[in-house]
Parts: sequence; structure tokens; C-alpha cells
Amino acid sequence: MAAAIELEADQVLQLLQSPSNEARARAEAQLEAWCQNPSFLSVLMTRAHHAPTLGCRQLAATILSWRIPRMWPNLPDADASQVQEALLVCFCSCGELPVLRALGEACNALCQSIASKRDVLWEDLLRIVGRQLGGDSAIQKRAALELLASLIRSMGGRLHGHYPEIGTTLSACVRGSDPEVRIAALSVVGIAASSWCCKPEDQ
Repeated sequence: MAAAIELEADQVLQLLQSPSNEARARAEAQLEAWCQNPSFLSVLMTRAHHAPTLGCRQLAATILSWRIPRMWPNLPDADASQVQEALLVCFCSCGELPVLRALGEACNALCQSIASKRDVLWEDLLRIVGRQLGGDSAIQKRAALELLASLIRSMGGRLHGHYPEIGTTLSACVRGSDPEVRIAALSVVGIAASSWCCKPEDQ
């Protein structure tokens, strides 16, 4: 059954990119029906890694970023925790920058939902970002920096207590050998400096 739904999901992802309005409309209707079931989030995560084309993988991750904020707040606590853990694994195990960027958007969206519902930071996500920034993959570093920039924008003052650690990590990235990583790190430094003026209650 799982293999069947994943095959159908790949077909729908391809149809969503079709030039045919009729084909896209059918695919959108099927996607909407599937998204009534929270278990479809796990299908989207799987397709973000294993769909047959980069476009389909990126689209699966993008749809995930749209759907998580709507679906996660209504999940039972155990299921909500499973979704959080699964999304972190999905983000960590991806090696394609376009897909990673979309997964980062999903992580940021879920972080905002957690803050809104529970009034806490998603600390596990921050730890994952730190781990990715300390790793060897330039692509994962760039994606983690872009995610960190999004988190600073969305969480603002909530992150101020983490700024000393963030500053140390960014300093290492700025001194790194990859020019794209250095540019991304410098961008985050600027965003963090602007955010420093915001109070937590303003976010």
C-alpha cells in the first residue's frame, strides 16, 4: 500500500507541473484529498528524497512547507513529535540545494507553529542547524545558513539567548574556504545585527 501511494504521489507531482490546466486541476484535487490525512506528510518527506526528478523532489518539499503549518497544530502530541523528528531527519539527509532550501522553509514554518502553540523554541532544530554548520558539506552549510537567516527573521528576539553560540559558528563560517558559504554567513550576520534591536515580545 505504501509503495502504491508513493507511486501515485510521484505521478501527481509530475502532473502539478504539467502545462495542461485540466491535468493540474485533477492533480490539485487529488493532492487536497490526500492532505486531509496527516500521514501524507510522511509521504511528502519520502518523495522529497526519492521522487524521480529534481523538480518533483523540490515540489514535494515545497508542498510540505505549505501543509505543515496547517496540519501540525491539530495533531496529537505523540504524532506531532514524530513529525518534528521525521522532518529533521529529512533535512539532515538531503544533499540537493533546491530541495534543502524548500525543506528549510518547512522547518521554519514548523518552528513558527511550535512557538505559536507552545510558546517555546524548537531547540532540536537549532541543534541540527549548528551541527550542519559544523559539518563538511558546503551545500548543507549553505542550506543551514539560509534556514538560520529565516529563523532569525521569524523568531527574532526569541533567539537572543542563542546569539553567543550563533556568533561563534558564523565567525567560523565567514573564515571558511567556500566562497558561497562565506557570503551566506555574512548575510546572516547582517540579519542578526538588525534583529538584535527587536524585543522577544515584538516577534
